[in-house]
This record gives sequence, C-alpha cells and structure tokens, in this order.
Amino acid sequence: MPIRQRRGFSLVELLIAIVVMAVVLAGTMNFFMGQSRTFRKATTDMVLVQNARFATDLLNEHFRAVGANLTVGQPSVIYADKNTFAFNADYATNTAGDIDAIYYEPKAPTNQVVSLLQAQAFTIPNSSPALSYPAADYLSGAGIPSPAEAITFWFAPDTETTRTDDYVLLRQVNASAPEVVVRNVLADSVYPFFRYMYLKTDSATSVQSIDTIPGASLPVTYATSTIVANDQMRGIIISFIVTNGLADTAQRTRPVSVVASLPNIGIRQLQTCGAKPLPPSAPVATVVSPGVVKVTWTASPDESGGERDVMRYAVTRMASFAPGVWQQVASIPAGGVYNFTDSGLNTTVTYYYAVAAQDCTPAFSVSASSGGVLPN
Repeated sequence: MPIRQRRGFSLVELLIAIVVMAVVLAGTMNFFMGQSRTFRKATTDMVLVQNARFATDLLNEHFRAVGANLTVGQPSVIYADKNTFAFNADYATNTAGDIDAIYYEPKAPTNQVVSLLQAQAFTIPNSSPALSYPAADYLSGAGIPSPAEAITFWFAPDTETTRTDDYVLLRQVNASAPEVVVRNVLADSVYPFFRYMYLKTDSATSVQSIDTIPGASLPVTYATSTIVANDQMRGIIISFIVTNGLADTAQRTRPVSVVASLPNIGIRQLQTCGAKPLPPSAPVATVVSPGVVKVTWTASPDESGGERDVMRYAVTRMASFAPGVWQQVASIPAGGVYNFTDSGLNTTVTYYYAVAAQDCTPAFSVSASSGGVLPN
C-alpha cells in the first residue's frame, strides 16, 4: 500500500493562524492592561483615603487634648489663625506611671514633654506678627515646669514639589525641629484650613450660643484675645483637600472637612477632694502707706501640683489689742494674684496676718502667719 506524504501548511493558512493569534494576544493584553490600570487606580485611591484619614485622625486626636493637665495661669490656646494653631496640652510623657499625660512615649526627649521656661522662649511657627512664647514660667511646683507642652500645627507651601498650589502639614513640639506629618494637601476653594468656634454670650439677653470667630478677627492669641483668655473656644473646623500626589488626568482628590471639639478648655482639673491642702508660704506684711498694709504669699503646693484642689485663700487678721481673735478680711480665688491690700487701719495698733488654703471639700490648710506690722 502506498504511503501518502503529509503536506505542510500553505501560506494562506499560516497568515490566518498569525492573524487569529494576534487577535487573541491583543485581547489578552487589553484585558491585562485594563486590570493593571484598575489596580493602579485602586492603589492610588487607597493612598488618597489613607492620607485623608491619617490627617483627620491626627488633628482630631491632638485637638481633643487642648488644655489637658495645665498648671494655673497656663493658657489652653496660644495662637490661632487660618493656617496655624498652637496650644498647650499634657499630650505625652516619658515617665513610666505618669497617669496625667495622654500618651506614654519612653523615647520622647525631655524638652518635648514639659513646658519651656520663659528663658527658653521661642517664636510660634508661622505666626504673624511673630509671637514669642512663653512670657512667664508655668510651674507645677517649686522650680518644676508644667507637664503640658506647647504643640503647633500649621499648613505651609510644599517647596519640594514642582507644583505651586500644594501644601504640607507640619507639627512642632515646643522649640524642637518641625516634622512633616501629611503631604499632598490642597487648600479648599471656599474655606481656610482652620476655623474656630467659640461660646458667644448675647450682651442683651445673656443667652449663650456657638459662633465662629470672623476671619477678620484672626489671629487670636493668649496675650490679646478675650475669647482665648476667658477659655471660650469650643471647637475647630478643619477644611482641606488631599490628593494622590499625581497631576493632570491621573490626579485624584478628596475634600476633607472635620469638626474637632475642645472638651478640656475651661475645665479645672481636680485630682482629688479629700485630704487637707498643704499651706501656702508664710505671708509677708508690708506697710504701703499710713494705715495701709499689703499682704503677699505664694501658692499652696496643692494648687498646681499634688492634689490640685485648692479653690481659694482665706486671709485673716489679728490686732494686738485682741490677742487670739482672728477676723477674716479677704477671700482670694486660686489662680489669680497672691496678695491683698488692707486699708483703713489704726496706725497705733500692731496687726498680724495669716493665710490658709481652702480646697473643694471644703477643708482649710494650717494657717501660715506673718510677723506683726505697725502701719504708721
């Protein structure tokens, strides 16, 4: 039986096969390219969402701490403007077992977990006009700085990109080097980065309501603003746009608007109301003029440290003609001035003064007494 020889593919058949294969490959490539584009878009969208979430969580987390664990006289808000907000808070500690701070960061530098002294004053970043802080020593005890540090957040133009409209969010603790916490930020087309809500009292009806500080009234500072000095701020509205860092048609944006409350402002922290407070220093009585004596003292250690429950100081007086008979002549609120001026005194009588601290129980400390003074 003869064997038939197998013939090869014709040119036409080869061309048809190549065309079919090209069509299949083109379809497959389009499919994988589409999947790749979808994956890249999903990745950049996720970066966008994470950027927005990190920014809002970080700001809200910090702003809720404003005013936490301050010492007497230390302001909650230092500086507030459209793109800068500086405040005091006991946000972090490097001391194990410190229950007052919000976070324990064992590696935090000591100069970033306490208040700086006046001799270490620095300029609040991005403040205009430049504001130097602090203007006083805020102490929690004899020579011990307040545990509440100064923290500043501000939005500044990003100088590391080719764009001219993007910003970075920076954070600085006390006078330390600033750190970038969020990039790829654009300004909102309508609102500034920061707006501030405060407790407004109608002068005619005494009705209180929440209002927004007008932009024309900014900046407000602890040294110049009644709203800040009277602890009337209640919240911050934060508005901006985050991007995925790309440009043109590849850019993705997401608007962000969040309201951060300030629950610690205006609340005096009391650690306990039980044990009698420690006494203030012995008062010093000084003759100012005939018949006028000024009494001065320093605060009880339990006012800004210890139990932190001192509410006022009772000033009493004893005359030489009535030994053992003490008469209360003044009640001075804690956190104010630590002096009292007594007038209308008999210039031929010797007077003695005593000061006692009163806590929220209420209970009085042992009275600290002065020497006698003759107001002539």
